[in-house]
Amino acid sequence: MIYLVKEDLISSSFERFIDESTGDKPGEGETIDQVRVRILNNTELKCIELVTTYIGTRYDANLIFAEDEPIRNEVLVDIMVKICLYKIVKRNAARKVPTDYKDDYNEAIKTLEKIATGRTPLTGLPQAIDGDGNPIASNTVWGNNKNNNFYI
Repeated sequence: MIYLVKEDLISSSFERFIDESTGDKPGEGETIDQVRVRILNNTELKCIELVTTYIGTRYDANLIFAEDEPIRNEVLVDIMVKICLYKIVKRNAARKVPTDYKDDYNEAIKTLEKIATGRTPLTGLPQAIDGDGNPIASNTVWGNNKNNNFYI
């Protein structure tokens, strides 16, 4: 795993849920632990891509999620844990996804949207810059004051 460690996931879920949901039948020459690691890695990579899509115009995701030295931010860790746990538990067809996992996933996506629009800034993370070294994102927040009902 690049950004998360398994202990991050275990701090928000039972290890048994994680192990049961990632314990597929091993392939040729593969152990069950290797399968679990592969599934956790793939899930985290998908989560990183999702988070990068949201925050990539505001923060330098390449530096944040660098394989050799990622820049950890506890807000991002919490968001990624919620998304990864939802995706991991969802893999287990024998178990319905508990509503708290779905609620946590929805909350994580809403928080990502707030980060992407600048309403919730993250501290300690490098801003995204263009080719000239200027920040890409502005601090302007746009709103909509459209009134469909013509009420004052």
